[in-house]
Formats: sequence, C-alpha cells, structure tokens
Amino acid sequence: MTTGKRMSKAQVVSELAETTGLSKQDVQKFFEQLLKLIGRELGKEGPGEFVLPDLVKLRIKVTPGREEHVGIDPFTKEERTFAARPESRKVRATPLKPLKDIVD
Repeated sequence: MTTGKRMSKAQVVSELAETTGLSKQDVQKFFEQLLKLIGRELGKEGPGEFVLPDLVKLRIKVTPGREEHVGIDPFTKEERTFAARPESRKVRATPLKPLKDIVD
C-alpha cells in the first residue's frame, strides 16, 4: 500500500495482519507488548537503551537538573535569580544501517 500520506495505526495493523497471516488482534497485542518491553528497558530501572533489530536504536538522554542560582541576565545585563530545573529524560532514536539502506 503506497500513498502520498503516511499510514494510520489501523492501516499498519491491517497491512501487517494481511502479510503475516496473523489476526488483527494478534498484531495489536504484539505492539502492546513491544511498547511495554521498550518502556521497561528505557525506564529508570532499565539500561536506558533498546534496539529494534535492523530498524532503530532507542536510548535515553539524561540532562541533569540545575539548582536555583544567581547570574547575569543575558538580555538586560542585570543580576537575577534563575529558577531551578529538574532532571530531564528524553528519548533519542538512531536509525540502523539496514533501515538507512532501505531509504537510500
């Protein structure tokens, strides 16, 4: 199925069900379990990295938090107190070589 628009979730599930011979419910369960597995691996207790073979590597980028501090405002050049920032965890995706080869 090739169209100008991206496929919706229902279309992806339907396409995979047709090509693999599985039911739509089985494909849906597969995606649910995959999401749980990725959540466990990328969560605070996991290693912070997950590889979907031949497709993509997902990893967590942790940006450390900052305490409240006094500094010079770059716009007004006056001294002011900057608010504290909590730690930030972001998901980063890196395509693997087989996926890059498909796209090229």
